[in-house]
Amino acid sequence: MRKLDSIFIHCTATRAEWWADRRPEEKAAECRRWHLDRGWSDVGYNYFVDRDGTVTEGRPIEKTPAAQKGHNTGSVAISLWGGHGGEQHDKFEEHFTADQDRALRKLIAQLRMEYPSITKVRGHNEVSAKQCPCFGVSEWLNGVEAAKKPARKSVAQTKTIQASSVAKIASVATPLVGVVGGLPWQNLAIMGALAVVAMVALGVIDIERLGKWNKGDR
Repeated sequence: MRKLDSIFIHCTATRAEWWADRRPEEKAAECRRWHLDRGWSDVGYNYFVDRDGTVTEGRPIEKTPAAQKGHNTGSVAISLWGGHGGEQHDKFEEHFTADQDRALRKLIAQLRMEYPSITKVRGHNEVSAKQCPCFGVSEWLNGVEAAKKPARKSVAQTKTIQASSVAKIASVATPLVGVVGGLPWQNLAIMGALAVVAMVALGVIDIERLGKWNKGDR
């Protein structure tokens, strides 16, 4: 038996519904045909994990897989059915099922128990410019997949939001200019209004409360 030190996770890049009515063994045989047509000696993966969680053997584990160029020696290659159109930073559940999640974790645990020399579990995209398996293996395995960050607001959007806020503040602060309008120093009134705007922006004055005050509701 060859010495194993790593497990590589792949995906078949097939659609979720592809051959949904076929048995896992038939699907594995079809993938073997694809690889034989390329001139390979056998299917490239050692195991397949189907959409319902069924694990099917591919190339015998005693034989080196043909799955991640330059990193096949000492590895076990496992491929998940699915992943069509995916990208390397997607989340597992975007392309694969809960049954596949459980089955893959169980298979990895069994392999590591049977072959203690296995110390690494990696994704194809970690050693090649590939999207496969369309998620971050380390993050998924450790249960720390980060939620996708919301799109960042553009500078234009941010300025629009700021402008609307200032307009609202100004509309509330305008009556204060009238309060001091009888003074001969018009600049003083303007400066006072701007001071109110600044305090509202800093949270010193509450807009709702200021509006009520101007209406006589104290």
